[in-house]
Amino acid sequence: MRRWLCCTCQVEESYPSHENERLKSPKNYPDGHHKKVPAPVKPEVQKAAPPIEVPALPLDELKEKTDNFGSKALIGEGSYGRVYYANLENGKAVAVKELDVSSEPESNVEFFTQVLVVSRLKHENLGELLGYCVKGNLRVLAYEFATMGSLD
Repeated sequence: MRRWLCCTCQVEESYPSHENERLKSPKNYPDGHHKKVPAPVKPEVQKAAPPIEVPALPLDELKEKTDNFGSKALIGEGSYGRVYYANLENGKAVAVKELDVSSEPESNVEFFTQVLVVSRLKHENLGELLGYCVKGNLRVLAYEFATMGSLD
């Protein structure tokens, strides 16, 4: 164990320089046994996830407005799924993306994480996410409709 001189020139004992030195010193323990004292466990504080800033849309409304996701409302198709045109009850024109769903269990968490992030994106050069729908294996995102055509 090291000893240090303080500013009054008195000898003071310092902290052990190694964990082993602390364990060797029986005076650290009332019963004289060599025990390792466990570090205190800090409770993990879970922060609540921030809320998704767009509404969940009712599946019935989406089915009605897209003709049950029919070919009349279909405006595009890609590797991620299909896109349909719809006018929602609130009068907004939207591009409804019906996503192909992965069978992976983490895909649900990934979907909600993406919705959470995208719901907060606001920029004049981005189509705004206006809503989402999750029902069984169905995953739908409703974006502001680009009136000037595709954003490709």
